[in-house]
Amino acid sequence: MTYGVVYNAFLYGLLVAGLTSLGSLTALAGVKLPRWGLDFSLGFASGVMIVASFTSLIIPAFERGLYFDVGLGITLGVIAITLLDFCVPHEHIVKGYEGPEHLKNRLRKSVLATIAIVLHNIPEGFAVGATTVYSLELGFATALAIGIQDIPEGAAVALPLTMLWGSRLKGFAVGVLSGFVETIAAVFGAAMFSFAINVLGVGMGFSAGAMIYIVVEEILPEILHESSQYRKIAAAGFIAGFYIMLYLDALIG
Repeated sequence: MTYGVVYNAFLYGLLVAGLTSLGSLTALAGVKLPRWGLDFSLGFASGVMIVASFTSLIIPAFERGLYFDVGLGITLGVIAITLLDFCVPHEHIVKGYEGPEHLKNRLRKSVLATIAIVLHNIPEGFAVGATTVYSLELGFATALAIGIQDIPEGAAVALPLTMLWGSRLKGFAVGVLSGFVETIAAVFGAAMFSFAINVLGVGMGFSAGAMIYIVVEEILPEILHESSQYRKIAAAGFIAGFYIMLYLDALIG
């Protein structure tokens, strides 16, 4: 049964990676993503992640009475992403560079942007793995919703890198690889909590805390800052992602 759960998490992770790759195809097609499109996609991703944190992770764990476990996991998730922010160099669109100061001028912006994307994708994949251990239906609903929001995210990853590197193939390749990071995280999460089922609540809380932190501290400040020209479009993206995840989870999960 344990190996069956891990195998399903692998399949769900491939679904996420496949949908991310679908968005990355825009790089090969030479399509340009306007800034409003990027803000909409980031808002959409935020809506999906916020709802998934509650309906797929926190509430199901609460239904099993894992109140302390979830609280501990949320705290650990926030601490983990905070530490990664300080320790791992990466680049944001508006906030700019974050990480060790001595590495600020040693890495190219394209590399820093790629690292930022990977940091955001790990908790999403981990969430797919944890929810798959909880139930296959919930795992599939989570994977499908995250995969849908990763279609525009795949484009948001591949297109800027294509412009920075001057290579459509390289931009597409990194977009695809960013999706497979989630597959690896999904398998890792499923394997870990299949063998350590007693800490599943901590793992679900960890994924939720990490995603909530990323949305509140990293993504929303990027798209809802005062100088943004497309705040309403970003807000519309958030609401669209919110609704899709809410009803997708209800219908499938």
